[in-house]
Amino acid sequence: MRYEELETLLRRWKITIVPKEQKRIRGHDVDTYRRLAKQTEQIDYDCIFLNGGGCNGRSRGPNGCCTPARCAETLGYWRREGGTLDDDTARRLAGPYDPDTGFLRDGTGCALPRELRSPTCLFIYCSDAKMTDDDKILLAQIQYGAYMLR
Repeated sequence: MRYEELETLLRRWKITIVPKEQKRIRGHDVDTYRRLAKQTEQIDYDCIFLNGGGCNGRSRGPNGCCTPARCAETLGYWRREGGTLDDDTARRLAGPYDPDTGFLRDGTGCALPRELRSPTCLFIYCSDAKMTDDDKILLAQIQYGAYMLR
């Protein structure tokens, strides 16, 4: 999708694009959030996605947590993050966004690098059986944000 098309879609969804330095993601500035998100590359989420995206071990709602329709209608769950999106993230999300499947691609999963994924897409997991305590703490920092440290 072109950036201009994404801007129009965001306006229709009542999401405001703000400068990167003004955006907070669960209380973290964008760069801090991205650094935390990138660290999740090493986590074993113990997921085997079957039946159209529903997690084999744990799901959210009747359709599972990771389906093309949900990814498309929530912009990879970024729509749930306070009604704003920073300009840098919006520009980077535009290219891989597909109005029908969001960022999901058949056979490969999410097309986004981890640092561009929403908190929801990072802290939902199937099982924590293969996670270290540090992994669990990292996911809590992403889920609860900077507020966890207060």
